[in-house]
Amino acid sequence: MLDPAREALTAQKQWTFLEGEYIFHNPRTNQPWEGDQPIRKTLWIHALKKAGVTYRNPYQTRHTYASMMLSSGEHPMWVAQQMGHKDWTMIARRYGKWMPDANPDSGGMAISLYANTSEKPANKKSV
Repeated sequence: MLDPAREALTAQKQWTFLEGEYIFHNPRTNQPWEGDQPIRKTLWIHALKKAGVTYRNPYQTRHTYASMMLSSGEHPMWVAQQMGHKDWTMIARRYGKWMPDANPDSGGMAISLYANTSEKPANKKSV
C-alpha cells in the first residue's frame, strides 16, 4: 500500500474505528454504505461531474491505478503484486502500452556493477 493511502486510512480511523468493521460510512447517515449503488448515486457521480471526468464505473479506478504506476516507471512485478496477480504477465498484456519505453540510461546500473576493468572475474578465461 502506498504511504498516502495508508495515511488516509489512518486519518479515517478517528471517524469510524470504534464503529465496527467498516472503514467508510455514508457521511449523511453515519452508517456503513450498503453496497456500491448508494455510493455511486450519493458521491461518485457528483465527484466525477465536479472533476469534469466522463462517467466510469468505480472498479475502473483499479485500471487507472495500474496504468499510473506503470507510467511513472514502477516495476511491473510490483504493480502485479499491488493488483493481486500471481505474476506480471497480465500486467504486460493489459497495461503494456502504459509501460514507459526503455530509459536511454538502461544498462548503466549493470555496467557500473560488473564492469571493473582492473580485475578479471575469478575462474574465467580471457576472450
